[in-house]
Amino acid sequence: MQEKPEIMGTESITTLLFRYSLPGTVGMVVAATYNVVDTIFIGRLGSEAIAALSVAFPIQMILAAIGVGIGVGSASLISRSLGAGNIRDAEKAVGQVVGLALAFGLIVALAGFYYLRPLLVIIGASPEIIGYTEEYASVITAWSVMLFMIMSLNNVVRAEGSPLFSMKIMIFSSLLNIALDPIFIFVLDMGIRGAAVATILAKGTGALILLLHFISGRSNVKLMAINLKPDFEIIKNIYKIGFPSMLRLFSRNLSLAITNIILAGFGHIPIAAMGLFFRLQMLIIMPVIGFSQGLMPVIGYNYGAEQGSRIREAVIKGFAISTAFITMLALVIYISPATFLNFFTSDEELLAMGTYSIRIMMVMVPLIGIQIVSAVFFQAVGKAAPSLILSILREVVLFIPLLLILANSAGLVGVWVARPVSDFLAFLITFTMVSRELNKQNIPLRPSLYYEEMV
Repeated sequence: MQEKPEIMGTESITTLLFRYSLPGTVGMVVAATYNVVDTIFIGRLGSEAIAALSVAFPIQMILAAIGVGIGVGSASLISRSLGAGNIRDAEKAVGQVVGLALAFGLIVALAGFYYLRPLLVIIGASPEIIGYTEEYASVITAWSVMLFMIMSLNNVVRAEGSPLFSMKIMIFSSLLNIALDPIFIFVLDMGIRGAAVATILAKGTGALILLLHFISGRSNVKLMAINLKPDFEIIKNIYKIGFPSMLRLFSRNLSLAITNIILAGFGHIPIAAMGLFFRLQMLIIMPVIGFSQGLMPVIGYNYGAEQGSRIREAVIKGFAISTAFITMLALVIYISPATFLNFFTSDEELLAMGTYSIRIMMVMVPLIGIQIVSAVFFQAVGKAAPSLILSILREVVLFIPLLLILANSAGLVGVWVARPVSDFLAFLITFTMVSRELNKQNIPLRPSLYYEEMV
């Protein structure tokens, strides 16, 4: 059943957060679970396979970043257009999303065919793991259009008022991926290539269902052939907001690629340990990303409708919920990282290094929730400049210089320490920026004013 977008301006913020964020949160939990299960299956092939997956991971996430950039930018445009009663621009945006996904899919497939192996060597694939890495990444790049389509259209579905349907697609795709993994990896004896094939088949099935949703007329905004023609004004507006999200994921994976290059000098075990940390961190953070995606249409609609007090309430509750959730999960992993690592590997050296490094890197993870919600706030209200700043702040401006300095001075320990230090500094800067922006819009975060209006 389709929901009317007008409820985002009238229904209670708590109810809206539950309705719009819970589907995305559940979907992301399932997606994060898929990533963990995928790594567990690949871990049965050995620590080299885990290291290979860690090297290929930045490439896969950069492709996902392209899809998220398209989806977030169009979602912001669609939610603001619906808030202003402009259906025509919302439907144009849907057409541009599909066109951009097809175009990027072709470009990446060609680039992967000609340049994949040299790229893998550059980003840390040593001779002992290059074969594994290429097997996995070649399938992902050849069929990247599936990733672009499902990532971008899922954001559009939430923005046009169908968060429950979006959740169902994410859950279905992830569960299908989990079911296909053992079949292709072990039964068909395809090894790590089988994991990539399972991923593409699952994402492709989800993308097809999303396309049928918009073509069939069951959606609030329709996909029409006439809107597939490039509209550079719409594309510009999509990337005005979507580019920071894309850049944020790009920067995160650039930092991971640089980290892998540095860790390669210490062997494949540290690369595998970092890869396992990222899998566990995704298990913590992805539900909050899903939650924040539910925040975007609520904030965007109320910004278009000039409902400042509702924006503030959504932001404050977003901060509280995301921080509490991340803190709880991070604490569980910090107390006993070996409990989780045992699911991935039985390699004693990897278990020892993973336990030590994960405890260091997990210290400041609870602060990431406020950073995620702040970035979504700026995107939802159409503020491109601060979104752009936040996109590169944590991973590029702060982490990479700290990584290079600390790795040079403290070796492997410096690599682990660079992560929590950059997380803390990024939190301080991010919170200052969002507080100032809310003050400029006369909707400050000060609790006294907030509670006065709520009484």
